[in-house]
Parts: sequence; structure tokens; C-alpha cells
Amino acid sequence: MSALSDAIARRTPDASLGTISPLHGLRRGSVTTLDLVAQSVAAVAPAGGLLILTGGLVERTGSFAFVALLLTTVAVILVALAMSIFARRISAAGGIYTFVTRGLGPAAGMVAGVALLLGYAGVSIDTLRSAVRRIDAAFGGTSRWASDGFASTLLVIGIGAAVTAVIALGARMSTRVMLAVEAVVVVALIAVSVTVFAASGWNLAGIVPEAGSAPSLPSFAEGIGFALVCFVGFESGAALGPESRRPLAAVPRALVWTVGSVAAVYLFGVLAQLSAVAGGREASLLTEADLAANPWLDPVVHAVVAASWIACTLACTNALVRLVFTMAREGVLPRALGRTSARFATPHVAALAAGTVLVIGTLLLVSAGRDSLYRDVVHLAESMAFIIAYLAVCAAATPYLVRIREFSLREAWPALLGTLALAGVAATEMLAEAADDATALCILIALVAAATIAHLLRVRSGRGFAGRIGAYDTPVASDAISSGAPARRS
Repeated sequence: MSALSDAIARRTPDASLGTISPLHGLRRGSVTTLDLVAQSVAAVAPAGGLLILTGGLVERTGSFAFVALLLTTVAVILVALAMSIFARRISAAGGIYTFVTRGLGPAAGMVAGVALLLGYAGVSIDTLRSAVRRIDAAFGGTSRWASDGFASTLLVIGIGAAVTAVIALGARMSTRVMLAVEAVVVVALIAVSVTVFAASGWNLAGIVPEAGSAPSLPSFAEGIGFALVCFVGFESGAALGPESRRPLAAVPRALVWTVGSVAAVYLFGVLAQLSAVAGGREASLLTEADLAANPWLDPVVHAVVAASWIACTLACTNALVRLVFTMAREGVLPRALGRTSARFATPHVAALAAGTVLVIGTLLLVSAGRDSLYRDVVHLAESMAFIIAYLAVCAAATPYLVRIREFSLREAWPALLGTLALAGVAATEMLAEAADDATALCILIALVAAATIAHLLRVRSGRGFAGRIGAYDTPVASDAISSGAPARRS
């Protein structure tokens, strides 16, 4: 019998590895690549992005909307490739937070981590509020929304509780729910786009920008920043990496697949919009005239968008739970938040905490009104926080490769270009927000800065805290077999 056959027969664990992973308690191999894509696509919420956000893009950049969205797609692909540099080497429930910590250290990691906490919480809260409004509108109750506070409160609590329960029951349960919802939503979006395109005679003239209507450079850059919001959440599939099969291959694949599929839907939808504009229609896939001519269409549209918003709430809360779980395991947040369910192998305590924040935050947003500072901060976190995180992960990729002595320009170039592109977008968005709503921007910066300073003070306290930062899933003794040969000492 060969040494390998003998080792397999004895199945002796490799004593050179640890007995538990820093992320122990999660169920490995419980989700597939398709589940990761479902998580990411649901977090993007393509229905809301196409029916609402890209209409605003056409209004901002006019005939250059397709070019702006195409450039945005390229920038997001660069971010996905930069994330893949990490995802091919480590599997982390903390996603970008862990990647940046590994590449740039605890300070930059905490900046990205707090930005993601605020971003995921902001998106979850706002999409739940939007979903409840859409449900109300689908039943013809738009006029009652402001007055019937009791009904809206029950909806918020009910959906929030359902989201928490689905997450606590397991990653596979949550991703399959999102996959079913988003499959219906994407098919509906493509059908609407095809209908609008056909009605305009498949006019492709809108692809070619009109030289005389070119927007200013700041306006064009702001349009790219606006379009970037359409892709926010695509990175969230990485948070389920430790629970996936072959994560070092599945996560990079899921990131690129998500960006590619969502971009295809968006680009086709924008083509349909530009074709409609060229034919004299409004810059929207569905106009008031369409809804008036087809009364049944209005509640269907509201129901489809509401379903997409709820799936987005579930996906972003799911990613938020994994981020909180990781920070708790590191000791950044209370250790109790890092506990997992013995039965379902999920971070159920973190799920309960995130669900509570979701419900309370949404109820505050509902009662705050349109002109409140709280609403401005939530909306700013939905965009600026993710731009900061994307910039940080692009900037962290090259130092990470240098540190582990695997740098090559062939692998690092997407991160280098992504850093330049995201730096330009971040600067443009910062200047725009400083002019429009400086107070909300200052609050967001203050939150990130305060958390980062407190984090650095703990790291430098010399109590072993620094060694736990940047935790990711690692092989354990039971994952490998010993050859029986004595371990070599270095």
C-alpha cells in the first residue's frame, strides 16, 4: 500500500492545522455559485434600478446615457476583478471589510467596514420603506399612505420579521427565496424593455450621442456616480463565501457573472429608453399614458418593484448579518453577536440584531418625512458609503499582492485602473454632496472617523486584539489528512 493510500485509510487529521476556523459554526458547502449570484443580484435590485434609477440617468446625461452606463459598467467590472484578487485566496464573511484589512491594515479596513455597515443598513431600511409604499400603491392606497400609519407599521414589522426569520433559517433558504423573486423580476423587466423597443420600431439612433447636447464634465461624472448606485450590492455574494462550495472559485465567478448579467439588463433597458425618447416618449420605460391605457398594468408594476425591493432588503440584511458576525468574532463588536445556531448553522444573534435595526430604522424613516436630516443621511449612505468601500478594496489589492509576494501587473492592473476611476467618482460625488447637503456628508464622515479612531486605539492597546483582525475561514485539522511524516520546522 502506498503512503497516500495508507494515509487515506487511516484518516488521521493533520495536526499541523488548527482545530477550529475563526468563522466556525457556519455550514460549509451549503450554497452553490447560483446561490451567490442570487444573493448579489437581489442586493442590486434590478427592477428598482431599471425602472427608477436609469430614468434619472437619461435625464442627467441625455443622449450620453448609454455611454455613461457603459463606462460605469467597466468601472464596476474593475471593482469585481479587484475583489477577485482577494476572493481567489481567502474566503471571508466580512467581504470587502476583510479584504481591505488584509491589504491596507486595520485603519483602512475599519473605514471600509463602517462604510459597509452604514451602506447595507441604509439600503435595507430604504428598500423596506419603498417596498411597503409599493405594496400600498398596488392595492390603490397611495393616498392613504401618509395617514394610515398603523397599516404601514404592521407591514414594516411583518416584513422585517420575515426577513430575519429567513436569514436565521439558513443561507440556502434566503438565497433560494431571492433567486425565485429575481428570476420573475428580471423576466418582467426584459419583457417590458422588448415591448418598448418594439413600439419605437427598434430605433437604435439613441445609442449615438448628439455632439451638441454633450453634458459638462462634472455633470457627466455625476451621472456615472448616479449610475454606479444601480450596481450597489453586487459584492454582497462574497459574504456567503465561507458557506459555499469551492469558495475560492465560486465567489470570483459569481462577482463577474452578477455584474455582467445586471449590466446586460440595464444596457438593454437604457437602449429601450433612448429609443423611446427618440420617438417622442418620456425618458421612462413606462409612462403615465401607458398606465392609463392599461389599468391592470399599474398594480402589476407596483407588485413587481415591491418584490424586488423586498428581495433587496433580504439580500442587504443578509450581507449586514455576515459583516456583524465577522466583526463580533474579531472582538470589534460584542462577542455575543458572533454566536451561531447549532441547528441551522447561522449567525442567528446577529440576524436578530440586524432585524431589529431594520424595523426600527424603517419606522423612523417612515415617520421622519421627506425633508428630515435622518432621511438625507440614509440616502447618502446608500451611495457614498459603497463608493468609499469600492475605492478602498481597489486600493488594497495591489499592496496585498506585494505583501504576499504574488504581485504581477497582469493580475493587478484592474485594481490599479479601478483605483483611479473610483477616486475620480468619489471626488466628484463628495464635491456634489458638499454643495447639496453638507450636513449629511459631515455626519457620515464623522461616524466613519469616530469608529476608525476608536478601533485603532483598541488595536494599539496590546491585548492580542490586533491578531484577530481580518478573520477569514481557514482549513482545520479535519479538512486534511496527515502523511505520518514529522512536520518540518522553519
